Amino acid sequence: MPVHAKLPRRSDRRPAEQESWPTIFESGSRRTSAYLESAKRFVVAVGEYQSKSTHNPGEAGLAGAMRDEKRRLYKFAYSLIVSGRHASASPVGYVRSTFVAAGLSGKAPVQEECEVEMIIAGTDLALRNVHPIIIMRTMTAFLGFSVFDAVEKWLTEHFEVRKGFDEELIIPGDLPDILQEGSILKGSISQTIRLAGNQLVAATLAGCPRKTIEYIKSISCSRLGAILLESEIMDARNRLSSEELSDAQNAFMELLTSIRPGTEADSGQDLTDGPRDIEEGLVSDISNLILELDEHLLKLVVSNIDPKIVASLIQAMEPIAHDRLFSSMASSRSKKVLDALEASAPLSGNELTRKAQMFAQKVLSEFTPRKKTLGKTLPLPATIRQILSSILSRE
Repeated sequence: MPVHAKLPRRSDRRPAEQESWPTIFESGSRRTSAYLESAKRFVVAVGEYQSKSTHNPGEAGLAGAMRDEKRRLYKFAYSLIVSGRHASASPVGYVRSTFVAAGLSGKAPVQEECEVEMIIAGTDLALRNVHPIIIMRTMTAFLGFSVFDAVEKWLTEHFEVRKGFDEELIIPGDLPDILQEGSILKGSISQTIRLAGNQLVAATLAGCPRKTIEYIKSISCSRLGAILLESEIMDARNRLSSEELSDAQNAFMELLTSIRPGTEADSGQDLTDGPRDIEEGLVSDISNLILELDEHLLKLVVSNIDPKIVASLIQAMEPIAHDRLFSSMASSRSKKVLDALEASAPLSGNELTRKAQMFAQKVLSEFTPRKKTLGKTLPLPATIRQILSSILSRE
């Protein structure tokens, strides 16, 4: 299930001409709008609940939302979130089973249960204390791609971190100076961020000056991605010790050095160049392909392709796609990919292009039945078709 923001990508067609993204649910525009407004109220209530500095005020706020809410579906979801706040992890299927036991799910065909499925997904994420932006992204995915794509402005307005909201926590070390002095290529830093993942990046930046944080955000994050990173930085400051933050900076520095030990003077390249001639268009195509693919199809592809190819693609993938890729794998598969990543050497732009094309061919093959007896091919969405064409047409 897609849970992240889509990366910006050029299109030759005007928005009105682009095909709508189909869903398994059958909802008219009026009903979809009503579901969207309900999702907004739900996410705002959950966001306020999560942001309280102490437990009781948060419960009181959600209790108020329960009193104001007239529909049983949402009252039940809020009560489940409050009662399960201290649970470290819910058993698989726990949330769905509670909705079924309460008579709120399972009574109608799946095409008619869009709102229920949307709330089940949102409640499950809220119980795991997931950021409201990701909760909203997940819930709006049930309403079709046009809704999912259009809600970004609303999310930014409601969840952008206010400037000056947090205090700096500066851990002594050389990393901030090295990142800002201009001796490391921006492309190398971006690739290190992609490989490190959000948790390590957040822990690294939690002990850096605000100027360093803003610089990293400017070269690696979309607007929503920057909000999520800020949230994770604040969480790391509250959760980790100074020693752990220092260890994170050292780990990030080691990874950065292993990718590009040279400097601008050594390489003779301009600071705006990416590492090893990787073009931004390839990074965008690979990342968007991961984000756009149906969850089931993505799982199928990554489970049936060489882990070394997947590990190679991580070298040219935005962090948001990096997270979704690993969320689609079983733990045993993730370990194989991580082992392959650790053993792999940085690839050139041409080598990464070849790996991306192999992955794209695998994706394309999954849309075609392996035997004629299986019937028609799966429909290939226009957005996926454009991305695959862009990757496969590269020389």
